[in-house]
Amino acid sequence: MTRLLTLNLQHGVLGATGAVASPDEFAAALAGLRADAPDVVALQEVDRGQPRSGGTDQARAVAQALGLEHLRFAAAIEGDVRGPRRRPVRAGEHPGPAYGVAIASRYPVLAWFVQPLPGPARDEPRVVLGATLRTPHGPLAVACTHLSTRPGTAVAQLRRVRSAVTTVGAPVLLAGDLNLRPRLVRAATRDWLRAEALTFPTHAPDRQIDHLLLWPGPGATRLADARSLPLPISDHCGFLVQVLP
Repeated sequence: MTRLLTLNLQHGVLGATGAVASPDEFAAALAGLRADAPDVVALQEVDRGQPRSGGTDQARAVAQALGLEHLRFAAAIEGDVRGPRRRPVRAGEHPGPAYGVAIASRYPVLAWFVQPLPGPARDEPRVVLGATLRTPHGPLAVACTHLSTRPGTAVAQLRRVRSAVTTVGAPVLLAGDLNLRPRLVRAATRDWLRAEALTFPTHAPDRQIDHLLLWPGPGATRLADARSLPLPISDHCGFLVQVLP
């Protein structure tokens, strides 16, 4: 069994006040996740070194809080988010402030991949980050993304992600804030298994826009015990699922 959590961090905004959490407040907000003991965490809307969030490397803070040794961040926006934005050429190329997605894992990583996603020039840049993990039940590919708020664009991006990740030769778990209701996700991923829970907004969730999808295969055949996790940070709930062999 592998436990995977997806979480849109909203760069650490505190739900109660709307202010960005200080590094200490951010660390305290993560404490509640330890009892859930996720093996893999997929993060979206993650700041790294951004002035607005106190310069925190948020993905690393999550990984350290949960004891997850293997970590990769992929930038969708490089530089201060309050200034000019540009698409990344290669994840990790820009050492300064950035904003994007991340995967943290308890299991060793056999391979990483990063791919920018298509979208209108005026839309926020989007990227998919993937990792093939060596789990006790065999290889498992995990992909993390945060799609456009424009439904038509998000559906096209989801189809691009689907095509990219199903070529890795292992079961695939796709996680993230897809900004799509379940009906559109089902239409774009007909052969995938889907976990269901209300994930947004965190104070009174009434819809699902965060998703966990499984392309099944040896060692990963079904999803179980899907549930949302309200947290002090973000306007999204965390979304936790078990992947069963």
